[in-house]
Amino acid sequence: MARILLVDDDSDFSGATRTLLRADHHDVATAGSIREARSVLETGTFDVLFVDLALPDGSGLELVRDDGPKTVIITGHPSVESAIRAVRSNVVDYLVKPLDRNQLLDSLRSAAAVSGRRQPQGQESQASEMLGESSAMKSLRKAIADYGPTDVTILISGESGTGKDLVARALHNAWNADARFVAVNCGAISRELVASELFGHERGSFTGATSRRIGIFERAERGTVFLDEIGELPLDQQVTLLRVLESGFIQRVGGERDIPVYARVIAATNKDLGREVSEGRFREDLYFRLMVLPIHVPPLRERHGDVRLLAGHFLSRYANEHGTPSTFDPAVLDRLEGHLWPGNVRELMHTVLRAAIQCRSKEVVDTLPREFDHPPRWSSNLHELRAGMSIRDVEKTLIESTLEHFGGNKKMAAEALGVSLKTLYNRLGEYNAEKGRGNATESG
Repeated sequence: MARILLVDDDSDFSGATRTLLRADHHDVATAGSIREARSVLETGTFDVLFVDLALPDGSGLELVRDDGPKTVIITGHPSVESAIRAVRSNVVDYLVKPLDRNQLLDSLRSAAAVSGRRQPQGQESQASEMLGESSAMKSLRKAIADYGPTDVTILISGESGTGKDLVARALHNAWNADARFVAVNCGAISRELVASELFGHERGSFTGATSRRIGIFERAERGTVFLDEIGELPLDQQVTLLRVLESGFIQRVGGERDIPVYARVIAATNKDLGREVSEGRFREDLYFRLMVLPIHVPPLRERHGDVRLLAGHFLSRYANEHGTPSTFDPAVLDRLEGHLWPGNVRELMHTVLRAAIQCRSKEVVDTLPREFDHPPRWSSNLHELRAGMSIRDVEKTLIESTLEHFGGNKKMAAEALGVSLKTLYNRLGEYNAEKGRGNATESG
C-alpha cells in the first residue's frame, strides 16, 4: 500500500482517480493547489506525488524536490516544452489526461519501486489517521503547517479519541523529526511521582529512590516534551512546571543544582481549561503560558464527509492485515455516516475492525450494534434549555441527555462529554445529593 498525494484542481478528476487508487488499497490524500499541497506535505510522509502541471497558483513542478517523494506529472495539455521541463531527478513518469486504469497503476508501481522509501514505524498510521477533506481538517492541517516549524509552546484541545497525540507528533516532525519525542500522560502518574517523572530525582531523595532518575525534560533534550492530559496535573506541580517553562531550568527531586534544559513543550487536554481556571483547579498563569499557540482538534461529528473516507481507509488496512473484506455494502456506509461518534476516530476505527472481522461475505454487511439503529437522541430533553438558565443547570441537562443517549453507559457518556469518568460520577453524586435535599425539604 502506497501513501499518495494527488494534486489537481479538477475535483471530478481527483475524485475519480482517488476512488480508483483506493480500490487498489492505496492511501490517498488530495490537494487542489500548490499552497494546499505544501500544507498536506508538512503533516506526513508520502511515497508518491501525482501532480498536475497547471495549478491555480503556479506550476506543479514547484512541488518537485530531490528530497521529496517520487513524482508523476499529470497534464491535460501536453507539449514538448512541458515534457522537457518535467525531466527532473525525482520525476519518474509523465502522464497525459485522460488516464486509463492500467496506465495509472503501472505508473504508480514504477514510482514506488524507484522510491523504495519506508516510513518510520507508526508514522504511516499517524499520517493516515489524520486524513480528511472536511474544512475542519484542512484548517487543522494549516495550523500544523504554520505552527509546526517553530519551537513555541502549543496547547492542543479536543475530545477523547480525536487524535491529539497524532497532532503532537505531526508538530514535532515538522520541527525536528530526528530529535526525541517524549510523551507522558499526566493523568496516569500517581500524585507522589509526578515531579520525579517530569524532572527526575537523585538517589536517596525518597523511599525507594535507589538510584538517580532522569526525568522526561532531560530525556527530551533538543526534542519535544508532550504533556498529555495536562488538566490532570496537580496544582503544586503546575507551579513547578510554570517555573521550568519560564526559566528553562529544572531541579531534580532531592537535588540542589539547577539544570538547563531545552525542549519544546506541547500539551494536550480534553478539558475546558478556561473553566478549570475559573473553578480553581488550574493555574491561570500556567494556562496563559501554555496558550501561546492553541490548536483545536475537531470531533468527528464536525468533520463532514470524512467518515466515509476514514472508514474506507481503515477497512483497506484491516484487509491487508487480517485478510478481511475490503469493501462496504453501501447501506453500512450510510449508517456509519449517520452516527454521532462520541468516541471519535478511535471509536470509528474499532467499529470498522469489529464489523470486518465479524463479516463472512465478500463485503462488509450490516453487523453494526444497536446504537446505530435509530437517529441520535441527543435532543430528548435538551428542549429544556432556555435563556437565563445557570451554567450549572445547562451542564446538568447536557449530562443527563448524554447518559440517556448511551443508555446509561457512564464510560461512553464521559468520553462523549470530554470529561473523566471520575468527574462524571462526582457530578452525578452532586445531582443526587441536591435531589435528596429537595425531597427532604418537600416532605418537611
